Amino acid sequence: MSGQQKPKLVVTQNFLKELETVIIYGQTVFGDKVCEKFRKGVIARILALPSMPHANPINRFVESTERKVYRTIIYEKYYVIYSVTKTKIRVISIVHQATSPKKLSKIK
Repeated sequence: MSGQQKPKLVVTQNFLKELETVIIYGQTVFGDKVCEKFRKGVIARILALPSMPHANPINRFVESTERKVYRTIIYEKYYVIYSVTKTKIRVISIVHQATSPKKLSKIK
């Protein structure tokens, strides 16, 4: 990407709400330390996206278009789903890997 401007990173409110739900659940099951490590790991991978937006696999359940490609960060037992266009990376959702493909296909 030398010479090109990095795409703008946008984190949606939907993603933030879902992440909060995952963390709250995790705190009750695994404790605060484990959840804080998980949260930091997810955030670090998201913050790295502008440098390498195409490094993660295309999500096979969310239909991409010519202009917008949906990709997935696989972290522990979760998928972080984001879209990539020429100018923007939009972090959309975090879901457990056991989520049904039918539900994943509705993410936009």
